[in-house]
Amino acid sequence: MRKIIKPFQYILSKLKRLIVNAITKVRQSIRIQLLTTFILCAFLGLLGAKAALSFALNINQTAKIDYSQGMQEINDQAKSAADLASNDNSLEAIQQMIESENLKLEMKQSALKVIVTDENGKVLYKTKQVEEEQINLHNKIRNVMDFAINHPLYNYEIPSSEQSREEFIAFYPLTLEEKNLYFFVSGIPEGMVIASSKEGLIPLFSAIIVFTFSFFYITKRKMNQIEVLAEGVKEIAKGDLSYRIKKKGIDEIALLTENVNHMAEAIMTNIEMERRIEKQKNELITNVSHDLRTPLTSIMGYLRLLRDERYDTKEQYDEYLKIAFSKSEQLKNLIDDLFEYTKLTNESIILGQQEVCINELLDQLIEELIPQAEENHRTFNKNFSEERIFATVDSEKIVRVFDNLLMNAIKYSTGDGEIFVSLEKKEGNVQICVANESNEFTSEELTSLFDRFYKKDQSRTSVAEGSGLGLAIAKSIVELHGGKIDAKFTEGKLQFNIELPVTA
Repeated sequence: MRKIIKPFQYILSKLKRLIVNAITKVRQSIRIQLLTTFILCAFLGLLGAKAALSFALNINQTAKIDYSQGMQEINDQAKSAADLASNDNSLEAIQQMIESENLKLEMKQSALKVIVTDENGKVLYKTKQVEEEQINLHNKIRNVMDFAINHPLYNYEIPSSEQSREEFIAFYPLTLEEKNLYFFVSGIPEGMVIASSKEGLIPLFSAIIVFTFSFFYITKRKMNQIEVLAEGVKEIAKGDLSYRIKKKGIDEIALLTENVNHMAEAIMTNIEMERRIEKQKNELITNVSHDLRTPLTSIMGYLRLLRDERYDTKEQYDEYLKIAFSKSEQLKNLIDDLFEYTKLTNESIILGQQEVCINELLDQLIEELIPQAEENHRTFNKNFSEERIFATVDSEKIVRVFDNLLMNAIKYSTGDGEIFVSLEKKEGNVQICVANESNEFTSEELTSLFDRFYKKDQSRTSVAEGSGLGLAIAKSIVELHGGKIDAKFTEGKLQFNIELPVTA
């Protein structure tokens, strides 16, 4: 049984898949939908026309009486008798016809008139209801011909309301025993009532109405969708970029709706980005103005003291000069950092890349920073991979990144002052980690660490702690190399992670 059912199941599954695919294709294409709708509406219009045709035929029906069949029967009888007479060369067949019609007349049935004349019109043989003994052949034959012309044998109809009927005469000339005879058969033909009707324009109008109504009804949903799309575009054009058009279906209109929503989203994102950039620009101007003014005010103050000779001893003079010079260096460092950040955020910057062993580069930098670390009571804890890891980088800028992270760790470490530095190759990338014990950071603070001029305590009374651009510069450099940098705070440690692509 399964062997019998299985082929049918396979055919049904294939058929179902074809139907589903066909429906999907129709739903995905407006062109196919319109074509399908047109065909369906045309079919419904034909059905409406057919229904209207039956109604129109009933109300426009007329009846006519058709005498052609009765005339044909009279003509056939006359012709049959004439042919038999011609074949037998005798009037026996015609005489039998005369006797038969006389018998019908005696039985008060409808009987035909039969006349046989000679060339002069003298009646030789006739049925009982014929009274003439002599007829005018010329007039008789002319009447036969006029009737034949005016009333074709196969198209003789009169309306049923007209009760008058004309006598039909069949005429055949005969030559029997070398005598020319004329054979006439006449009678009132039997009529047949035929009903006829005219459909008029009702079916056409019905087809147009059904087609129009069904087309408007079927396309109503699609038109509503287009109206919703138009209304949505109008709202977005007014400036409401948060407005989203409801998507329906999977066809081109749905795709257009989705694209309009994406466009509105992109425009809103760009506007927000422009606002954020404008805000950042204003903040940058404010921050730079503040951070430049602070050391500049100190420099000007101490130089004014020196100019006015408001010092008591040579040692005090040297102290004022030392402080002014220190503030000048801080001011220069701030300007250098600002210039470096501006240059790095320029899309046209070109990196001077070369293949470098990251192990050796980082190890050398740590060795150079050991004196500063010891001065601040800090120690380095290195955990490097034994494998030499190479990457194609701009060594000068990458050193700037490592130096910034290590110097931050030296300055801001807490606890026992141990700085952890690790290096390993993982999943085609080199991963560097710099971690140190630190005060707690929230997730918002960790996210803001790489912003320009960000400082955890938000204090800008002094630049001694740095310009606030170091981590922003480090992020720009790493991203220019196609890498990533982030910060995490776990188990009391602030951890910076750098990931750079290694040389293949």
